[in-house]
Amino acid sequence: MYKFYTNNPAVPKGYAAKILLIMRLTTVLLLFTFMQVSAASYGQRISLKGRDLSLEQVFNAIRQQSGYDFVVKENLLLNAKPVSLNIHDATIQDALSACLKNQPFTYVLIEKTIVIKKKEPSILEKVSAIFAKIEVRGRIVDANGRPLAGANIAVVGGSKNTITSTNGTFYLGGVNEKAEIEISYVGYLTRRVVVRAELGDLILELIESKLNEVQVIAYGNEEKRFSVGSVASVNASEIEKQPVTNPLLALQGRIAGLAVNGSNGVPGSTALVQVRGQNTLGTTLQVKPYDQPLFIIDGVPFAQQNVNINQLNSLATAQSFTGGISQATGISPFNSINPNDIESITILKDAAATSIYGSQGANGVVLITTKRGKSGQTTLDVNLNTQFNFVARPVEMLNTQQYLQLRREAFAADELTPSGNPEDYSNYAPDLTLFDQNKYTNWQKLIRGRTTNNTDFHATVSGGTAASTYLVAAGYTRSNYNYPGDFSNQRFTLHSALHSASANNRFTLDLVTDYGYDQNNSAAYGGNQSVVLAPNLPDLKDASGNLIWNYKGYSLDGQNFYAGLLRRVYLQNYNFNTALNLSYKVLTGLTIGANIGYNRSSTEERSENPASSQEPTYAEPSAAFGDNVAQTINVEPQLNYTLPLGKGVLTALLGATYKKVTSDAYRVEGYGYSSDYFLRTIIGATTTYPSQTLDMLRYNAGFARLKYVHDEKYIVEVSGRRDGSSNFGPGRQFGNFASVGAGWIFSEESLFDSFPTLTYGKLSGSYGTSGGDASRAYSYQALYQNLSGVPAFQDIKQAYAYNLYNPDFSWATKKALNLSLDLGFIDNRVVLNATYYRNREGNQLVDMPLAAQSGFTRVFGNLDAVVQNKGWEFTATTTNVKGRDFTWSTTFNLTLNRNKLLEFPNLESSAYANKYIIGQPVSTIIGYRYKGVNPTTGLYEFYDRNGEVTSSPRSGRVANGGDEVPLGDMEVKYMGGFGNNFTYGNFGLYVFCQFSSSNAPNYLAALYNTDFPGSIANQPAEILGKYWKNPNDQATIQRLGSSFYSGSLSTIPPFTRSDGVYSDNTYLRVKTVALSYALPGNFLQKIHVRSGSIYMNAQNLFTITNYKAGDPEQPGTFTAFPLQRIVAFGLNFKF
Repeated sequence: MYKFYTNNPAVPKGYAAKILLIMRLTTVLLLFTFMQVSAASYGQRISLKGRDLSLEQVFNAIRQQSGYDFVVKENLLLNAKPVSLNIHDATIQDALSACLKNQPFTYVLIEKTIVIKKKEPSILEKVSAIFAKIEVRGRIVDANGRPLAGANIAVVGGSKNTITSTNGTFYLGGVNEKAEIEISYVGYLTRRVVVRAELGDLILELIESKLNEVQVIAYGNEEKRFSVGSVASVNASEIEKQPVTNPLLALQGRIAGLAVNGSNGVPGSTALVQVRGQNTLGTTLQVKPYDQPLFIIDGVPFAQQNVNINQLNSLATAQSFTGGISQATGISPFNSINPNDIESITILKDAAATSIYGSQGANGVVLITTKRGKSGQTTLDVNLNTQFNFVARPVEMLNTQQYLQLRREAFAADELTPSGNPEDYSNYAPDLTLFDQNKYTNWQKLIRGRTTNNTDFHATVSGGTAASTYLVAAGYTRSNYNYPGDFSNQRFTLHSALHSASANNRFTLDLVTDYGYDQNNSAAYGGNQSVVLAPNLPDLKDASGNLIWNYKGYSLDGQNFYAGLLRRVYLQNYNFNTALNLSYKVLTGLTIGANIGYNRSSTEERSENPASSQEPTYAEPSAAFGDNVAQTINVEPQLNYTLPLGKGVLTALLGATYKKVTSDAYRVEGYGYSSDYFLRTIIGATTTYPSQTLDMLRYNAGFARLKYVHDEKYIVEVSGRRDGSSNFGPGRQFGNFASVGAGWIFSEESLFDSFPTLTYGKLSGSYGTSGGDASRAYSYQALYQNLSGVPAFQDIKQAYAYNLYNPDFSWATKKALNLSLDLGFIDNRVVLNATYYRNREGNQLVDMPLAAQSGFTRVFGNLDAVVQNKGWEFTATTTNVKGRDFTWSTTFNLTLNRNKLLEFPNLESSAYANKYIIGQPVSTIIGYRYKGVNPTTGLYEFYDRNGEVTSSPRSGRVANGGDEVPLGDMEVKYMGGFGNNFTYGNFGLYVFCQFSSSNAPNYLAALYNTDFPGSIANQPAEILGKYWKNPNDQATIQRLGSSFYSGSLSTIPPFTRSDGVYSDNTYLRVKTVALSYALPGNFLQKIHVRSGSIYMNAQNLFTITNYKAGDPEQPGTFTAFPLQRIVAFGLNFKF
């Protein structure tokens, strides 16, 4: 008989009392009884043999051989160790002693019953135990080194337990040095470890599912499973596969709802980022810089945000889109951040995720988290690659014979004879009469045809203990221009991260510092336009390299491409970012702390216009200089509290923000230099024109967040913020913003137990508000500016008012609704998400036009209009194959966004009547309905307001007597991406494709923007066979024009305002291909390397599209510096 009892005594109730009573009645009987028991026991012999037997198995064997019963308290044997025995013909006492050896138990024999009890330590053992107790500390992290806050730490078999702090650290005092602790965290495998004083970083293994990942959110981390906000991220493993210098470009196509567009292919150039569509109205179709999300690096708002850092024009500013969201040009401030130093980039999209940032989060938030050190022995990680860059989609231009034929046909169409006399303006054609008719220069190949060789080097040293970890990384990148000449962008970066904790782990310190230095050497603006030079243009320099300015009386000034190469533009940018996080664990669950951050971006520029780059007869050297310093100071004290409550956990965050942003931009132009040698300093100029802009912005805010997860099924989250901004006048400086979110993990309900394939299911939603203070600093005041270039009057510098006083404008307000469904199937090998969102931004902040008679052309204020974006986002992650040697996983995302102007009172009578239409997207195209080319006249034709055909449509909207009507819009209809990741043995292959569809300006928009088919400028070969030549021709391009005196030019202005210059812009681009091979272990041992790999990464590999003459990511222009195809080969070693 083998019995377990659950009451506290080691024997049944009443049984011990009976024995005591018998002992009191008769000592003799008791002695006799024990003698009988002893004789019986010594008479029964036990034989046992086995390895790793449980005590239950041993007790059963003893019971069967001896007939004794065992009495054991329930759960007492949980801490028992396996037993290996080999005894023969032993007494029961010897057998029990053998099986209980080194076990925390003892026994008592009472008649035919064996009572198993917990062994009480001796006095000596108790004294030894006191000295054997230690203080244990460590940090719990995931596989990527991200801290797991709120993980449970418990001493096995004891009562001591704790939870990890916000940075994943924990402390347990008075723990036996032989004890074990058990670490548990939802979504991760439970882990047991033997204690020691310094456990270092303990990595929990993720249960295979995207749902269990820890993601960065506002002011903390959370497990994706319990998130009610719309949050998505790209981690280091995806970023490192892409050979890009701007980390924002690593996001293209990878996150639903996020649009990222590169401006051009210049090294270090900007990329525009937009979350869930255009929220604001502007005076043009261009996207304002403030309509981009808030960028935060390691908790510190980036001083420059995503606004170009240059003041002077260069090749990087040579972009000229006619619409859409790709308007930002210049050098990006993010070029100073090394992608190799980034751990993750997280996008916060809905109110639940962004409202806690208040006014700063109206357009979404981008959180960039850099890498941290990991405990363990010191590790050196070295990465080196060389890149080859060339134009991704070159535009084929006409060769000399095609070009000359086009020009002759243009003169024939105008019924003119080409002339070499420059005074014969309408007939003047030097390319047909003076230039060599057989000379051919492929200007596109000359300007863009090079394959550049770039270098990227990065090294990281990291290590430490649980109490202190460190990481130091250094990087160097050189990116050469795909452009003739020594033009490049060089970047030097230094990244460090330090974590330190006190002896009891209550106080922790995290210090992260990044320093980046950029040096961009470029050429003057406009040189890239030289791709349209006539292919038979004479030589522009002689054999000695001297520039040629005249050819047979024809001036080459303005066309000498090599002159542009001498007009150098130099830019240096210094970026410093540091974040200090302090926290102190007051008691279990309660932590106080502060995030203190500082960011400084300093830019120095110089452009030179030497006399050697100008026509000698009127050459005048000049130079321009620019300095810009932007700084952010950010201080955020915080209180975090975690409380087990009922069947759930309550987490609370309370904090405040003080932020100060300053900007000081100075620019001066110098003229009258006596020599080109003095162009490097403003001192050499005899005449200067300085200008300076000073801005200062202050924020004060308080914020809070409460989240309760009940029974790991029901989630409620509330957040709020009161924001104050110096951008507004007295009485209007503060705004209140809040959100509420809820989630239900319905797969945890018993109802769904009958659906074994459904592993996870969650419904969540949120609604909330955020604000916008997107105005120039102190715009509510009357501001004055000095007159530049005007002599002082009586030593007093003149000034004029340039900003009209308006103290009444206040916060723009965005209301956001988000509904989401998450599903996981087959042990979460298939994870799906569908999200519906609706954002409405009202009380718009815009420049409102004024009549010039008022003395001002605009006034900044609120516009009572509402812009709505609503749509669907779909994401999928699948593990298709997971074998020992082969794995295959897939990711997919799709965004369907619809934008429209929801409200605009009195729009018809406003200055915006010809720009916006209620119920239509804010990018609506208003113009003439294009009919086609008249087969008889060869001219463009349009429909007027009555549907009649005309070549001379009237300007203005139909309501005002004109012929202009809505033609469509330039909103992205759908966008997304999909990727496949394969591993086979030591090989890895990653292929990612990006897709997008919209209506965008076509190459004709660019063609007619500066020139026209038939003029003295080269054209894309795309026009061949498409222009009108003879009556009854069915053409898509009207008849050619030889010069600005051509009769065909009258229809060009209405054509450029028609739907004829727009076309479908759908494309599929193989964005990234990454192939790697992990070097075998036996080889690495020989060269004393811990791990190593060789790889090939490619970006913008090829594109499938019907878009003609240009890159679909750069619609409306074929003269801009094109996007680059990049192929990198590299090595990675860890020592």
